[in-house]
Amino acid sequence: MSRNLQLFPVIVPDENGLLITSPRRYNALNAVIFGGRHRRLLAELVAVGGAVPGDRVLDIGSGPGKLAAALATAVGPGGSVLGIDASRAMVDYARAHAAAANIGFEVGVAQALAVADAEFDLVTCTFVMHHVAAERRADALAEMYRVLRPGGRLLLADAHPTGLMRAVAEVMGRVSRSGADSEQPAARRDPFREVNVRRYADSLVGVGFETSEFRASRYGAGLLTARKAW
Repeated sequence: MSRNLQLFPVIVPDENGLLITSPRRYNALNAVIFGGRHRRLLAELVAVGGAVPGDRVLDIGSGPGKLAAALATAVGPGGSVLGIDASRAMVDYARAHAAAANIGFEVGVAQALAVADAEFDLVTCTFVMHHVAAERRADALAEMYRVLRPGGRLLLADAHPTGLMRAVAEVMGRVSRSGADSEQPAARRDPFREVNVRRYADSLVGVGFETSEFRASRYGAGLLTARKAW
């Protein structure tokens, strides 16, 4: 494998969508894409999500746990953060690197969350929806609604497909397809062409959320927020 390809995460298709199985390569890719802006992006995600002291937060697709860690700082010792990821490798990495006492990580999928109804004040799902199998994305949104308390907030985020981000996404799509089983539907599609979170605005209203709001981050992400009615 070339040195350049070693930057790309190992992406494995399964029945739930696509798994990233190399946390270190994922971190390396983020460093290339965001450079010194990644911490600022995390701070923006926390602010736009509206995390405040005492909140209970669910971070879906928590990956290596960096956003979960930032959220744990924001909610303080009176709050808590649970990170859920479909990749065992990501969960193990996040657990090993978690420093806060109010944070935990579990293996799970967005479309079938193993948590109780109305348990969280905030649900975040960032750079994740394009990894969920297309036919299960509506289920994932319905699950996010289910686990939020009345008045709870949702933040969806993904790459805002312009400029460098679009070019990187296209290369990642080609790399992931080149090593995948062509017989699997998840491998044949290019999920990185589906990163525009605005496409979920109507679906969010359809599952019960109040009107959603989109904004473009200055750090190459699209942010979609919604609230569960009281």
